Amino acid sequence: MKSSWTSIIVSLVTLASASAAAQDPKRAGEGFFITVSDQSLAFKGDFDSRLVLWHFDKAFFVPELKHATAFGFSLGIKRSSWLWELIYVNSRHPSASEDREGSSFYRSVEIDGRSFLVKDFPLKPYILVGISVPWLTVDQGAEMYGVKYRATYIGLGLNFGGGIIMDIAPFLFVSGGVVYRALGYFYVSGEGKGRDINDLRVGQDGPAWKSWLKTSSLGLSFGLGLVF
Repeated sequence: MKSSWTSIIVSLVTLASASAAAQDPKRAGEGFFITVSDQSLAFKGDFDSRLVLWHFDKAFFVPELKHATAFGFSLGIKRSSWLWELIYVNSRHPSASEDREGSSFYRSVEIDGRSFLVKDFPLKPYILVGISVPWLTVDQGAEMYGVKYRATYIGLGLNFGGGIIMDIAPFLFVSGGVVYRALGYFYVSGEGKGRDINDLRVGQDGPAWKSWLKTSSLGLSFGLGLVF
């Protein structure tokens, strides 16, 4: 399996090198690209194991999410003064709520734009703005008549950040930066029908909470990109 991944990476680098060699030197480093990245995710806000959402006889238990490292894969286009990319982010978080412990899986599809503050220079500081559609799947996150089920929370988000991109070859770049994600979850589904998140409670029989789940994450991101 490792040799297969190595072969794929070598093939991509070879293809990108050939593409770069055929480019106009003035446009070197520009074009369509793919990236892989590692991102640290530590969620704050309403995911702290206190909240419960009822749907008739079914209860959704909002977990506490531990810190984790996410894998990212993106496709995009890069020019001398800007970059746009479509990103898929995936991470697994140890989680706990009430008397249950397990794993939660954060996934997100994001569209981010980066504006370079310096043009025509290998080291480019940038600012980042984007939108995201996240969904969080929680093992044993729902319970009905004593039986535990998976729960999936669906939401929307905004991304803000900044960092540096460095062109290390006409076809290759690395990036590092900070990304702040502000997320809101509005719908949850489990076994059977789901429901809007509009009647959260603190504990199973506690006082009413806000009408939807809010959370945020501030973390580091490092990536490697190939330009074609």
